[in-house]
Amino acid sequence: MPIDNKLIDDAGKKYRQLTEWFYLCCLAIFFITIYINGTTMVDQITYFNKLIFLRIEQAVTLLVMGKIVLLDKYPRKLTIKLLLIFMLITYICYRARAYEPLFYTVFLIGAKDVDFRKILKLYLTFGIPIFIVSAWLALNDYILNLTLQRPGDNTVRIALGNYSPSDAAAHVFYFMLAYALLKRFKWNIPEIVSGIALLICVYTLTATKLDEILIILILLLCAGGYKYAVKFIQRFSLKQVRWGLWIYAVINVMLPLMFNPNSRIWSIINTLSSARLFFGQVAYHDYAIPLFGQFVYQNGNGSIKPGEAYFFIDSSFVRALLMYGLVFFVVAMFYIISSIESNIKQRNYNLVIALILVLLSSAIDNHLWDMAFNIVFLGMFADVQSDNEIVGIENESNTK
Repeated sequence: MPIDNKLIDDAGKKYRQLTEWFYLCCLAIFFITIYINGTTMVDQITYFNKLIFLRIEQAVTLLVMGKIVLLDKYPRKLTIKLLLIFMLITYICYRARAYEPLFYTVFLIGAKDVDFRKILKLYLTFGIPIFIVSAWLALNDYILNLTLQRPGDNTVRIALGNYSPSDAAAHVFYFMLAYALLKRFKWNIPEIVSGIALLICVYTLTATKLDEILIILILLLCAGGYKYAVKFIQRFSLKQVRWGLWIYAVINVMLPLMFNPNSRIWSIINTLSSARLFFGQVAYHDYAIPLFGQFVYQNGNGSIKPGEAYFFIDSSFVRALLMYGLVFFVVAMFYIISSIESNIKQRNYNLVIALILVLLSSAIDNHLWDMAFNIVFLGMFADVQSDNEIVGIENESNTK
């Protein structure tokens, strides 16, 4: 009998390794195509075609869906529920004419039993070289290097082969966040010095203030602040965390509605947010909040059409509500917040802090559902190890 049990264990391990390998291959193909699709390389390099890349993304997404249905061994009732969720999100994305949440949902659920550290390594292994290559091509005029200036500011902001300077800074933020997760927010002195140098370089080229603040937060956490952040989280009950995150999400979608351009205080806040409140208010004025998604015409983020006024919704929260609808917004926030609660219970504080940083970034950036940037959500379904022994903090409870 012991031999039979060992054979069963070995077979189960090999099966899991095979499904994990299959998922990672699909993720690598998807990530490379969606990343390149978000750079000016796809517009100016022969054989790079947005439509072809989109078809590749759709094909590997279908393969991952096949993994979920055929290989992941979910109970039949749960499989039916997942298929219904896919159908609902497909309908919502069809109405919005934007399919990033559908792709993300499939890869999220497909990450079951996949080592999250392998996902992070894959993201950095492919993402950083693509970023460097696109930046080099842009700086040497092989591809379009978009430059922007804010109204009333003579500072030239460089996009480094991306569709906006903010995208370049956001990539660096997510790279540093992924690396921080791999190192469990504990960097040595050379890594911290390198992070500071990268921060200065990115700010000099992109002049993106808000993303740089988030990068500074990562550096502070990795320089010793992580333990204090964990202690701060442990001071709150799960109920307080839950309501705090819901209030944060609601405030983000309410701020543009509350914005008063005639108020000096509101004008200062709007200026600090690079006019995000103004364009958010324009969005609410032009579009009602749908139940199941709608198409929101936007002119910006690298696709500016001459002769038309600039209009783009940067906040991921406002985009979720206006583009994908009230149902999607509530369900998505419910699962994100529930995942944060669950990881607090399991003492996976490194993932908790990373998810919170992603939510902070999403107030100013439109990349919450874009896997070319945010790969962190995959940790909600992937295999994530607890970091109890690394935190070195007494087992305090958040279960009140």
